[in-house]
Formats: sequence, structure tokens, C-alpha cells
Amino acid sequence: MDNKKETIVESGTECPISGMWKVIGKYTTTMLILQKNKMPNYGGIKVSWILLYKC
Repeated sequence: MDNKKETIVESGTECPISGMWKVIGKYTTTMLILQKNKMPNYGGIKVSWILLYKC
């Protein structure tokens, strides 16, 4: 059984895990974000980010 939990955080919050993150939504991008950095906005708006993999 796979017990993986998705890690999702909002723009403006502290990044909990260094890794490759992807914007959730119609328009998307990926970005390497380091732990303790502020999660960025995308296209000037607040978005939700999902962790693709840890680095």
C-alpha cells in the first residue's frame, strides 16, 4: 500500500522542503525552491504549489 502524502503549500508561506514544486491550476510552471524560502506568487497572483520531488 502506498502511503505518500501530497505536500501542498500556498504562495507567501515558508517552503517546508527543498525540492521541485509545481503550480496547481490551468496555467502552471515548475520551480526549484529551497527550504525556508518564501513560496512565490505566479503571474502576480497567489497560487497553490505541490511538491513533485525532494532535492
